[in-house]
Amino acid sequence: MKRKLKILLASYVSVLVIALALYAWAGQWGLGWYRRTAEESASLAYEETVRAVQTLSAVLAQSPYATDSDMCDRICCEAYASAAAAESALSTLPFSTWELEQLSSFLNTAGDYSHSLCGQGQAFTERQKRELRQLSDAAGDFSGTLLELRQNLEDRELQMDSREKRLRNVGEETGPLLSGELKRYEGGFTPVELRYDGAYGAAEEKKGGGLLTEEEMLAAAAAFAGLQEEELSLDYQAEDGEGRRCYRAEDLWISVGRGGVESCIRSRLVPEAVLSMEEAQKKAERFLKARGYEDLHLLEQSQSACLALFSYVREQDGALCPEDPLRLSIALDDGSLYSFDATEYDPEPIQVTWNVEEEEAREALPASLSEASCARMILRSPGGKPIPCYVFSARDEDGRAVEISVSAESGKQFRIRVGA
Repeated sequence: MKRKLKILLASYVSVLVIALALYAWAGQWGLGWYRRTAEESASLAYEETVRAVQTLSAVLAQSPYATDSDMCDRICCEAYASAAAAESALSTLPFSTWELEQLSSFLNTAGDYSHSLCGQGQAFTERQKRELRQLSDAAGDFSGTLLELRQNLEDRELQMDSREKRLRNVGEETGPLLSGELKRYEGGFTPVELRYDGAYGAAEEKKGGGLLTEEEMLAAAAAFAGLQEEELSLDYQAEDGEGRRCYRAEDLWISVGRGGVESCIRSRLVPEAVLSMEEAQKKAERFLKARGYEDLHLLEQSQSACLALFSYVREQDGALCPEDPLRLSIALDDGSLYSFDATEYDPEPIQVTWNVEEEEAREALPASLSEASCARMILRSPGGKPIPCYVFSARDEDGRAVEISVSAESGKQFRIRVGA
C-alpha cells in the first residue's frame, strides 16, 4: 500500500514538474514575442517620425512659390498635419522625450504657426515666406539627422532604447543609444522663435514702467491681507525672471508679481458651512470692492464642501471679458477669504475697436440660426490678442446648443462651439 502511494505521489510530482516546465516555456516564448513586438513598434514609430519631419520640410519649402490663397491654405494644412504627426510619433519612441523639449517645441511651433496662417484669404507676405523658409530649413536639418541616425541603427552602430531593461532594472544597454544621440543633437539645435498671434508665438517684451519694487511688493501684500508689513515674512522668491515673491503670515500665503498681488491661499481646514451662498457672495464682493476691483460681473458660482467659489469678469464698453477671470473662494464658517487667483485677470483697459454693428454681424450666421440671442464679449485669440465679438447662442434643428462668435472688427466668424 505504501509502495502504491509512493508511485502515485511520484506520478503527480512528475506531472506537476512537466506542467511547470511547459508553463515556463510558454511564458518565455510570450516574453520574447512581446519583446519583438515592442522592438518592431519602436522601429515603426521612428520611421513615422522620419517621414513626418521630411514631409514637413518639403511642404514648407513650397511656400516661397505659392501665389494664391488656396495654395497657401493647402500648404499650411499639410504642414500642420505633418508637424502633429511628427510630434505624436516622437512621443511614442521607447524613451522619455521630455528632455527633447527644443525639438518638441520646434514641431509645435511649426504646426501652430502654419495653422495660424490658414484662412487668411491672401497669399503669404514676404515676412511669412521668410519665416516659413526658416522653419523649412530647420526641419530639413532635423530630418537629415534623423536619416543619419536611422542608417546607424541599421548598421548596428547605434541601439534603439529599451523600456523593458529600464523598467525591470536589467542593466544598461551596451553601446550608444538613440536617445543619447538625439539629446546630443538637440544641444546644438537653434530654436526658432516667431512673433505671431498663436499659442507658441514669442511673447511681447513687457513694459518697464509701472512695475513694483520689492518694497512696494511687500506693501501691496500687507495691504491686500489687511496686515502690517512686519507681520509678513518672505517665504520664497521665484527664480523665473519675473521677480515673483511669496509672503507668509501664519496660515496665509500671498504671491505678488511685479504688477501686484496675483494669488493667495489659506491652509486651514473649514469645519462646517454656516453662511449661505448669498451671504458669501456679499462678502466676496465687499472684499473685492475694498481692494479697488470695480466693474466686475459674476460669471459663475458653486459650492465645494465648505467653500463658496466665485468667478468674476470685468465689463468694458458693455462687453464681458470671460477669458480674463478673477477667482476667489470664501470660507463658509466665518466668511473669510480662503483663496484668491488673479493670474489671468487683466486690470488694464483693453484696446479694441467695434467696427461692426450687431445686425451686420448677424449676416455671418447660417440662416437656421438667424434668431439667435446675442451678447457682447471680448474674447482672446490663441495668442492672447483681445477680439471684440458678438456671441450668438441658439439651438439647431437637432436641439444641440450652438455658440457662434463673430468678430466686431472684421464681421467674420471667430469661433464656433457646439454642445449637447
